[in-house]
Amino acid sequence: MAYDPGMARSVIFLSTPTSASESMFRWLAAIAAQSYRTDRWVDRLLREGRLRDVATEFPPAQDRLVLHRAPQLFNPRTSLSDYRFVLNARDPRDLVCNQYHWQFEHPVPSETSEQTEARRARVAAAGIDHFALAQGNEAYLRRFFEVTRKIAPPDRLFVGYAMFCLGFDTVVERACAFFGLRPEEMTEDQRRRIELERVSNLAANEEWIGHRWAGTDTAPGRHRRELQPETIRILTERHRWFLDFLRRMDDPRVAETYS
Repeated sequence: MAYDPGMARSVIFLSTPTSASESMFRWLAAIAAQSYRTDRWVDRLLREGRLRDVATEFPPAQDRLVLHRAPQLFNPRTSLSDYRFVLNARDPRDLVCNQYHWQFEHPVPSETSEQTEARRARVAAAGIDHFALAQGNEAYLRRFFEVTRKIAPPDRLFVGYAMFCLGFDTVVERACAFFGLRPEEMTEDQRRRIELERVSNLAANEEWIGHRWAGTDTAPGRHRRELQPETIRILTERHRWFLDFLRRMDDPRVAETYS
């Protein structure tokens, strides 16, 4: 459904973590640049030491593109009809692989340098399979699922990680329609910013996280390359309900990635 410019409701970009969310947010910001201001609302509350308030406060409801990467904290009292949503989620088996690699890159402000070094040594010694099986991402996934299914279909656009990587032109077209942007209205700067987030252009994108942190990937299915078959089997059974949900929500052309 195309955007009604008379409504001016904020758009919440709700995403599971470590799922190309920064790249997608930059991409959405470029598409929405003529009508919306970006708001890293959750990040702002985190910087202010108020992360818990995400679960009780509400994002700005007018004229904002809001980044929300903490679905487990999504306020259950939110009037969903006050917003529109772009939704992003990644295969949870890939997500745990990302989380493993980020153990060695992502800063933890509450740790001392000695604690960080010790934690990373423990994680490396145990290995990726042990780490993947120990992760409890149910809170992220369950809350994302609960919120998504309550949003009126005309008010939501699902752009999963798989389709973002494998069907970029299609998701650009869908996002433009969602934001009410006709191709002929797009500025050259918007086109440039959008193209920077295409997978084949990331090497030239100075903002791509892969230039700073090792272990970044650019395609669905990394769990098949990095995890042992038995680990994959256990995770597939554990997350079958969410994989089925992603298969229903995403484009049929990428359905096989969730098998």
